[in-house]
Amino acid sequence: MDLTQPLLALATLLCLAAPAPGQHGLRLPARASEPRMIRYDVSLAEHHAHRLTVSMSLQDLSGDALELSMPVWTPGSYLVREYARHVIELSAATPDGRELAVEKTAKDSWRVATDGASAVTVSYLLYANEVSVRTSHVDADHAYLHPAGSFLRHGPSADGPHQVQITAPDGWRVFSSLDGEGGTLTAGDYDELMDSPIEVGPHDELRFELRGVPHTIVLAGRSDVDHDSMRDDVAAICEQVADVFGQMPFERYVFIMALVDSGGGGLEHKDSSVCMYNRWSISSKSGWRRFLGLVGHEYFHAWNVKRFRPVALGPFDYAVENYTPDLWVAEGITSYYDDLFVLRAGFDESVGAYLKARAQAFQKEADRPGGERMSLERASLDAWIKHYRPDENSSNVAISYYTKGALVALTLDLAIRRLTTGEASLADALRLGWRRYTEQGVGFPPGAMQALVEEVTGHDLNPYFEDYIRGTADVDPNPDLAWVGLTLEVSPQSTERTLPEDDDGFALEPWLGISTRRSGELTLVDLVREDGPAFAAGLNHDDVLLAVDDLRVSSSTLQERLDRRAGKGPITLTFFRGQSLRTLELQPQARRLERWRLVSVEHPSEQQLAAFKLWTGHEHPEADEGAADEALDGD
Repeated sequence: MDLTQPLLALATLLCLAAPAPGQHGLRLPARASEPRMIRYDVSLAEHHAHRLTVSMSLQDLSGDALELSMPVWTPGSYLVREYARHVIELSAATPDGRELAVEKTAKDSWRVATDGASAVTVSYLLYANEVSVRTSHVDADHAYLHPAGSFLRHGPSADGPHQVQITAPDGWRVFSSLDGEGGTLTAGDYDELMDSPIEVGPHDELRFELRGVPHTIVLAGRSDVDHDSMRDDVAAICEQVADVFGQMPFERYVFIMALVDSGGGGLEHKDSSVCMYNRWSISSKSGWRRFLGLVGHEYFHAWNVKRFRPVALGPFDYAVENYTPDLWVAEGITSYYDDLFVLRAGFDESVGAYLKARAQAFQKEADRPGGERMSLERASLDAWIKHYRPDENSSNVAISYYTKGALVALTLDLAIRRLTTGEASLADALRLGWRRYTEQGVGFPPGAMQALVEEVTGHDLNPYFEDYIRGTADVDPNPDLAWVGLTLEVSPQSTERTLPEDDDGFALEPWLGISTRRSGELTLVDLVREDGPAFAAGLNHDDVLLAVDDLRVSSSTLQERLDRRAGKGPITLTFFRGQSLRTLELQPQARRLERWRLVSVEHPSEQQLAAFKLWTGHEHPEADEGAADEALDGD
């Protein structure tokens, strides 16, 4: 190949690029400006009144207007929460104190007329008095700053660093997973800030290290929980969680344990979580187990949903809903594992207790009328209008991607084990997804979980996903339970009530298809199931029940009155609807009293015994007499 022309061209280019006198080196293209830093100064001077003041400083601005917004929702909680409603007042000024005009342009947005100023400080007063993991709460004892409801967003600066400086009362400390020390914290961009809750207060702090990664537990609230037990038991749960994906994706992790008088819940973040729990019940055995399940759930989210995530869940649009059909992966699979972590770590009362709870979950899900209408994918998409907005009709039209998703995940895990003769599990499908999507820095597309499972098993699982994920079929776990030597058995429930029986020995209770609640001395109809006789007869939510066949009833006596009428024809129900006294005649439905149990298959094989132990970390009930008795004797 002749190189003469290319060399001449290169020489000419170098000559043209040679520096003129007084210049040094080649003239290079101008570099893009560094991302601008946003600074928030937070004052808690009025914390006793549930108020905080935020001053947001912006530099290197251009143009005549500055557009700002407050998120309407927070990642991990799929409901438009309208955080801007807590902004009491907002003003803007230049560094020299010149006030700037501010216009409210939408429910969540403001425009500042900068008049060409390159630096602006926006100050706003927030009200923070809602105790939850997804809202800010500030009082005389502490300050919890939920980022989505605390920090305004400037779109052009969102990719740049954001710094938070907190001025706290004497004796209070600032806790967060963000970089920084004292009261100064720095996030790499706005998304990281939104994913990093901040707790401030005179709190105790516990520390442990797991696989070389430091973990901090912040005890935000008083309780009599033993600190050593808290640290050691949380660490044991975290060890079980880390085993699933087999790696630690963060440099440090912070648990904010909000111990409160009532309520509870959890919210995941990339390098931290907020676990809210009742301070009075946490020390009981059952309360402690539930608390550890919550810890496992939120910690697992650091992998499943914060990193291995549906493509719609990041980067986020904080102004509108972000839809995905795969919340059953994010929450259902996580809910399956959280109970399994507690069992594997040795905190469940017994393996029999774990199996009993699973059987009850299958029974409850099968009894939910909404299961005939809503699939897991639909439940995921409708989370914004259904799951977080339940009403008296929810059981008739909806399911939970948490509870049904957990049962589907259980059967999917066992199906993978069965199809691969124990060589793989659901964890292998998750690890494959991690390599394929998370390590490439992207979210997984809708429906990817099916492809991952099929690749791991080498089998076509389209019928399974059509039935249980995209369809509304009742979950039948028995084909997969058999791999671990179990079967779901439905048998007559024992009762001391005097009731007729069917030919199979099942007691038949008179059933109206309603649930009730007390309001003072009144008994109100709470739920009317669409598959029950009360619905067909026209009974409504909030009707006040008075009598059955002219005998007064309450929540505690209604079933007893119905039992006395079992098999004797229609009843007359007297009730108030508003101010109107009414009666209805209806025929109670004879409904079987069933007992659902996960029990051992007859004479489980050595393979089944081994598979059960690999799944749960415990001996099979047939090999553990105590566990077998408990599994068989549950209600």
